[in-house]
Amino acid sequence: MRRYGEHPPLDPREVRALPNGGIQYARGELPDLGTVDAKAQRYTRTRVLIGGENAEHWRESAWVPAGWIQRITCEESSWQDPYDGVF
Repeated sequence: MRRYGEHPPLDPREVRALPNGGIQYARGELPDLGTVDAKAQRYTRTRVLIGGENAEHWRESAWVPAGWIQRITCEESSWQDPYDGVF
């Protein structure tokens, strides 16, 4: 798992799931990877846990400063989770 920006220890009591258990597509600009489309999986007041798949089909996740992330629709995303709608 990658971490970006300042990353003091996370207090597990601050970590929240997205409303209604949903997962939201997100776009972020990461210093070493450029623009990435992923899914927001969890969040705190200041950070978002995003996860997705890179070009080599290796699943990755990262805690990213919330200010680096914008919400997008599934249709806007360059990557779609193959498991959407399966469960």
